[in-house]
This record gives sequence, structure tokens and C-alpha cells, in this order.
Amino acid sequence: MILLTPNSRLQTQTPPNAIIVTMNTLVCFSNNAFMPLKDAGLPVTDLGVQRGYGIFDFLRVTDHVPLFQDDHLERFFNSASEMRLPAGKTKEELKEIIAHLIAKNNIPHAGIRILVSGGTSPDGYEIVQPNLVLVLQPITPPSDQICRQGYKLVTYPHQRQIPDVKTTDYLMATWINPWVKEKGADDVLYQQDGIISECPRSNFFIVTQSGTIVTPAKNILKGITRKQILSIAAEQGMKLEERDVSIEDIRVAKEAFISSSTKRIIPVVKIDDIVLPPFSNNSVTAKLYQYLLQREKGFQINL
Repeated sequence: MILLTPNSRLQTQTPPNAIIVTMNTLVCFSNNAFMPLKDAGLPVTDLGVQRGYGIFDFLRVTDHVPLFQDDHLERFFNSASEMRLPAGKTKEELKEIIAHLIAKNNIPHAGIRILVSGGTSPDGYEIVQPNLVLVLQPITPPSDQICRQGYKLVTYPHQRQIPDVKTTDYLMATWINPWVKEKGADDVLYQQDGIISECPRSNFFIVTQSGTIVTPAKNILKGITRKQILSIAAEQGMKLEERDVSIEDIRVAKEAFISSSTKRIIPVVKIDDIVLPPFSNNSVTAKLYQYLLQREKGFQINL
């Protein structure tokens, strides 16, 4: 168990096996140096603050191993290039920084956020010198058992700007979150003219009545877990399609699920008024979860 507290002292009793993590003890990488997280920050003139201009990536650390690190860094550098934000470090240099962050914080299960903000701008518009920040934060690792009760989603008409880039723009997701909760849903699923794209932090899949795995092919951020699922499906000889997914496709689907780095795979049991069949241990979703779990463990062993 990991407990994160805002101060260096706990006010309540904690379990004897708990790892105490405080804002005073966490170490980040900022201004080209390692420093306490509490001392890090961006100037108010930064384009990330002024205009919300920046990119990031987020990878999960399990047993001190950064999962699928090369895939995350490849996407990170693609995002930086698309947004004209030089990262200031090479791939190998970032790997070294990540290794040092993991060692300095010594938290077995964590998430690492790699952020490049627009940097201080003389006119609040022009990109001059971006800022690179890496933050490690403790997270609760996903269970090795799939979430059987599944998620309820609610659709909303929206298309993210520059969808193939992992930008810091989560304006819609943050703004709409209270409405999602009012609807009794776990997350929002974006759609445009009846065509599904993605959840704010997850990719979306359906399984057709014939057992074909289908996921949107365009106007989405291609997640790293999504990439692993596509690879696993191909390896296992499963039927797979990347194409448009309509709301009508969902109505006749056999299964649906979402995927992300922190969730792995979660079944979807309801979307708006569409009730999907209950979760089954023999489902394609369940099989993919087990294959993904095996791949993660294999990645750790073979690293």
C-alpha cells in the first residue's frame, strides 16, 4: 500500500506495511535537474499556462520497470514534432532520466508523466524555448483480475483537436466530467455524427457477433495499450478490423471494452440506452485481458 500525503507528517495511523510518500519526498526532473517536486514549477509566462500549449506522455511503472517504454517515447517524440516543440533530450537521455527517477523515488508502482510545455513566450504566442518536466507519482496498479462489473459510458458529440497528438488539452473532458457523473456513467465516449472515436483517456473497441475485434481507425489518439491489443490479436489469429465504428454497430455488438495504460482493459456494459451482454469468462475481452497480462509480465522478465 502507498499513501501520498501533502505534508511530511501523517495525522492518522497507517498500516505497518504502508509506504509513506509525501510531496516533500517525491523527486522530479525540471529545469534540467533533479529536484524535490514541491520546488518545481512553470513560470506564469509559459505557453502551457497562458495558452494550454503542450504535450505529454504517461507510462506505467510496475515493480520498478517502465512498461513499453520505447513505444511511449516514440509517441512522445511524434507528439513533440507535430506540435513543433523540441524536447531538448534524445530518446536515450530520456531513458536515463526515467531510470534515475525510478531509482531516486524508489516507488515500485508508479506513473511517469513526461511533459513539454510551450515555454516562456515574449508575446504569449510564439514558441521560443519549451520546458521539459518529468514527474513520477505513485499509483495503484491495476488488478490482475478484470473488472467484471464493467463500465457505463455516455456519448457526447465532440472531436478533439489534432487527435493523433497527446496534447495537454483536456478542456472538454474536465468540463464535462460533472455531467458524466450526473448521468451515472464512468466515462464519456466521444462521437461525431454517430461515428465513435474515443474516451478522453481510453481507446474503444467492440466485438461483433462473429467475434471480430473492431476499433476506430481515425480521429483518435492511438494508445500504447491499444497497440499491444492489436499485436496480441494478430499473434493469436483473432479477426481484427480498424475502421469506423457507428452507434448502430454498438447496438448489435456482442462485447465492448476500453483500454488504457492505467486500466489495461475494462469491459463496457452500457452505452447510453444500449445494454450490452454481461461479462463472461469466455469472452474475447477476458481472453485479451489475460494475454495482455502475460505480455506485461513477459516484458518485465525480458527487459
